[in-house]
Amino acid sequence: MSTINRIIRGFTLFVNDSTNLALDIETLKLPTLEEIVEAFQPGGSDMEIEIGGLGVKALSLQFKLKSHTPDTLGLFGRRPGIRDAFTGKKLIISEEDGSEHEHTIDVRGRLSKIEGEELAAGKATGYDHEIKSIWQYTELYDGRVMHRFNHKLGGWDIQNFQPVANARRRVLFS
Repeated sequence: MSTINRIIRGFTLFVNDSTNLALDIETLKLPTLEEIVEAFQPGGSDMEIEIGGLGVKALSLQFKLKSHTPDTLGLFGRRPGIRDAFTGKKLIISEEDGSEHEHTIDVRGRLSKIEGEELAAGKATGYDHEIKSIWQYTELYDGRVMHRFNHKLGGWDIQNFQPVANARRRVLFS
């Protein structure tokens, strides 16, 4: 699989599998996957090292709509325990061979922030949105699960297309 010159030819965001924002969405920023690390300077060393593998920082997904969409705005401030499904999809085309690839991300979280743009005459305005408190995260590439996280099942169960943490889930949840 070649990785050179892949370009995005379109993207959208679905909310609760019923609202397609393809004609409203301006930007979609996928969650940053960032490991938690701790700096440590051993007593006999001149340099600190970072200890990795301590987990992953909380995920958030950001998007901007150029519209005033009550179906989306109404998801803010819901009662505790309610999380909504958000599915982002993008079509990627290889400039090298013309092959098409679908990159999909599914999250279940809470719409935690809505920031309105400054209103200006003659300008299309909308809202910046941020989804936080993500308990479920799945990233697929061409229909294959690349990464999957489920908070209620103990964390990661697939990373880089490979099953992980089977022993931990067996110990904690069997």
